[in-house]
Amino acid sequence: MQIPRLRVLNYKGFRDSGWIGIPKGFTIVVGQNNAGKTALLETFRLSQLESKPHRSLIRHQDTPLDPTSIVEFELAITGPELQRCILSIGQQVLIPCSEVDVRHPPGYLNALFARDHVPLKLQAQSGSLHAPEYPSLAIFEPPAPGKHFNFITHASPDKLSVVLAGHQNNSGDSLPSVINQTFGRSIYVFKAERLNIGRTKALEASVLQPDGSNLAAVLMNLQSNPRRLERFKKHVREVFPNIRDIAVSLVGEDCEVRIWSVETDREDLGIPLQESGTGVGQILAILYVAITITSGLIVIDEPSTFLHPGAAKKLIEILQTYDSNQYVLATHSAELIATANPNALLLVQWKDGESRVEYLARQSLSDLHKLLAEVGASFSDVFGYDRVVWVEGPTEETCFPIIVQMLCTETIRGTVFRAVKNTGDFESKTNQKKLIWDIYDRLSSGIPLLPVSVVFSFDRERRSQTEIDDLTRQSRGRVKFLPRLAYENYLIFPEAIAACLNKELGPEFIADEAVAAWIRENGQKYLPDFEWNREISNPDWLGRVHAPNLLHDAFAILSETRCEYRKSIHSVFITEWLLEHQPASLGPLANYISSLVDIAAS
Repeated sequence: MQIPRLRVLNYKGFRDSGWIGIPKGFTIVVGQNNAGKTALLETFRLSQLESKPHRSLIRHQDTPLDPTSIVEFELAITGPELQRCILSIGQQVLIPCSEVDVRHPPGYLNALFARDHVPLKLQAQSGSLHAPEYPSLAIFEPPAPGKHFNFITHASPDKLSVVLAGHQNNSGDSLPSVINQTFGRSIYVFKAERLNIGRTKALEASVLQPDGSNLAAVLMNLQSNPRRLERFKKHVREVFPNIRDIAVSLVGEDCEVRIWSVETDREDLGIPLQESGTGVGQILAILYVAITITSGLIVIDEPSTFLHPGAAKKLIEILQTYDSNQYVLATHSAELIATANPNALLLVQWKDGESRVEYLARQSLSDLHKLLAEVGASFSDVFGYDRVVWVEGPTEETCFPIIVQMLCTETIRGTVFRAVKNTGDFESKTNQKKLIWDIYDRLSSGIPLLPVSVVFSFDRERRSQTEIDDLTRQSRGRVKFLPRLAYENYLIFPEAIAACLNKELGPEFIADEAVAAWIRENGQKYLPDFEWNREISNPDWLGRVHAPNLLHDAFAILSETRCEYRKSIHSVFITEWLLEHQPASLGPLANYISSLVDIAAS
């Protein structure tokens, strides 16, 4: 059984969702809080759906609400599945057929029950399923009025076949009722809440109730199947390594699930499930469903709210092995999205007073990942941000956010700093350069889930003004350059450099003044064409000196070759030291970073 698509009408935030495709495998639902993600997941309960009408400014306050919430959906099952459904209910069933098919009843039924794909058009409302029009079977066109035919069928006495008992010329159609009575065994919606399902009446049961309330009973029944039981326990241990064993015991007329966190035969160390940690009951229920149904639908709302990130990831990996099912998962976690590798992604947004869904198919997701790979980023790097500032390298990626947090007067929300893969690509041959700009253009072209605005920050280095103007023009004003030659030009402070060396080599290895003296003595050679007064604070010298080379040599010589300058480590340390001891020294850099965000936001 599969639900290829559905449409939500007049339910909570949804006035009309439009048709939403649900492919086989994983479908991920994302969106901001209160956008409608949970409401969308609730609609998958279908026959259990409550009516909760949509409220909108479009409707005048004196106009009565339409009381009926509706979910239209298509159901795809196989012919053998349909036959088993009919046999299981033990009632007379009217099966629609065309005017041509009514003349060949055995051939029609045999062909129907042999089909690999039987599509049905159904509608859920008021706690039951209906066909929005005759016939529910979407294998032939709706007939003209007066041309409605149905075969009258029932189960054979041995329940092994469907017996034909005649036909009727009317619009009777029992298939929605058949599906209503049977398909609940294959659809489960798990809320983001603790389930109190550790104890229930000791009744024989193999099908988990939609709310999981009979979990203890089905797990007791599972104990009669040792191989499946061991597979179930193995999966539980994969998600929760500290759970060593699970068993169901009788307590009066009830059965109770107990959990052991140690390997022992002592019964007194078994903890009742209802006293176990948050999420354990959810996982037992989800895993039981996954291993006992085939071709079902499992819906999970925000697993990260009741699971550790590692446990949530492991759950997804286990569910992927049961690939005959459909999975719909709502999450804020980019890591879970990457783990699930979904076939579709649904972005739920609140727009103009209603919830709306934007559909992103697997091919689009694949393109998105390829684009990010081209710039050396992952989906989790930029997921959920409004703006991305691409910076020169990993040091800027680490330090810029720290400086923003400590020195910028306004909190910069929705912005992420990420290192570009290779700044040289932007100045390479014309064709390659155009390709790189095209890639970044596409990353800022309104693809759902990606930042909608992009700006670049590069080192000035020895670029001429002409080169800077060319890059600025090619980027349409999105490239900005550090006011100084490189990031290291903001770090030439003897006290900070001495503190860094002393951390590496031991306390009091070198004095601040010794570092200052070395810089004054050797600083000229890192900017030979400049008449320098040997003042380290000279702004013209600080702006143009080749600070990366200066720091590299200073670390090597002053440490007596025992410490090599590493930008990704030592630049970060010096930045943090300055923020703590001399924050005003980084004020000009903080102003520059703020200007980048202002550009990205505009």
